[in-house]
Amino acid sequence: MPYATQRDRTPDELEISKSPWPAPPLNFMILAGVRPGQYDLVWTEPSQVAINSRFILCGVNIYRSFDSEYGPFERITHVPLGSNFWRDVTDNVLEPDEDVTDKFLLDANDGAAGNLAPRYVFKVEKYPIVKEGSQGVLAYSPEDVIVMVDGVRVPVLSIFPRTGEVEISAYKRANVATQKLDPAVVPQPGSRVTCTYRHTRSLLRTDLAQRVFYRAVTVGLPIDCDLATAQPQDLLETPLENASATSNMEIEKLDYMWTEAVRRNHWILQEGGERVHVLLKKHVGIPCPCIPDDYHKQARNDCPLCYGAGDEGGYEGPYDIIIAPDDAEMRVSQKDIGRTVEHSYEVWTGPSPLLSHRDFIVKLNGDRYSIGPVRMPSNRGMVLQQHFTIGAFDEKDIRYKVPLDNPTKFAAVQFVPTGPERAAEHDPTNKPNIPQERQYEGKTPTWENIEF
Repeated sequence: MPYATQRDRTPDELEISKSPWPAPPLNFMILAGVRPGQYDLVWTEPSQVAINSRFILCGVNIYRSFDSEYGPFERITHVPLGSNFWRDVTDNVLEPDEDVTDKFLLDANDGAAGNLAPRYVFKVEKYPIVKEGSQGVLAYSPEDVIVMVDGVRVPVLSIFPRTGEVEISAYKRANVATQKLDPAVVPQPGSRVTCTYRHTRSLLRTDLAQRVFYRAVTVGLPIDCDLATAQPQDLLETPLENASATSNMEIEKLDYMWTEAVRRNHWILQEGGERVHVLLKKHVGIPCPCIPDDYHKQARNDCPLCYGAGDEGGYEGPYDIIIAPDDAEMRVSQKDIGRTVEHSYEVWTGPSPLLSHRDFIVKLNGDRYSIGPVRMPSNRGMVLQQHFTIGAFDEKDIRYKVPLDNPTKFAAVQFVPTGPERAAEHDPTNKPNIPQERQYEGKTPTWENIEF
């Protein structure tokens, strides 16, 4: 996979390309929406790229990923788009008049305790229940749902939005006009009960500096394909690793001058930086069952499912990156909790991947370091570097239990495996002028290039 921050390829490069799939659209950009939870995506018509004249273009598909520009990506367009615009927005779907007659958990048949009135509780089909126009905010107010019994609206006593349970008031109501108590309207045998509410079909988080990444791919058919007999499997789509990319942190596109500045910074890291793995904390996903309630929303710090992150899995990755070398002292301090290792210093890396507070890195010797607040020097809104402080945490920290299976490697880092596997793949003809007994092996191509 190419380096994540590479910009759209130039039209000249697209002209000489002989790829068997359509080229992605150029100038793929993200614009801020008019309200939270909304992003507008624009791009140039892919038919303007000359190489796409070899295809019958069907449109553009948009893919979205949270927390990591390396994925996993989810397609958010149901069909290829024929326009040059797409609005990604939090979608709170209205469920009008859902029949809940047979979905009661408690009713008059369950009796009542003492002088208390019987309880009428039903459960809607799609939950959690959310407020209108919100960013997935749970609906606790009785005004957020409408319950009808035989066409008559009845008051709602309480809502349990996380489980989708709604309780109808079985108490008499004060009538201001008649100065009397009206009898409660409750379901009777043969009554029809409906409920109108909202649930979130798609949540686009924008709070707490949420990272959102998009890729745009072109969908088409070969020019010689017969449209009368074309099948879905005949469609060709730009591979995601070759797709146009953007994110909500990209305010402006890199021009050639700052692209060269980023490249030179990366050369410095390649020559003298330290290779590490980074794990990116999840901010969206399946909520971990260790969260005790909807009020605190704080995961257990020793949970083996989310590792204290709040979402199952806890972290995305690991991914290989290069950071500035270590230049700080390491000491052992005596504290009230016992002896701890203190090793904290500031490092920097390139603009990709985008890091945030509470991510952490793993060094090649197995030590793990937390990532503090991230500072992003930029020019005209283009992120050029990322500066942050890393600090070692104790070996008994739950984050030491996060697995490091199959790190994702990129050409930008170029780790080289060592040991028997490396020896089996070693080809001495790569350096024909160096005797095999003198061919030392390091862990990176940079080391070998300098040594030989």
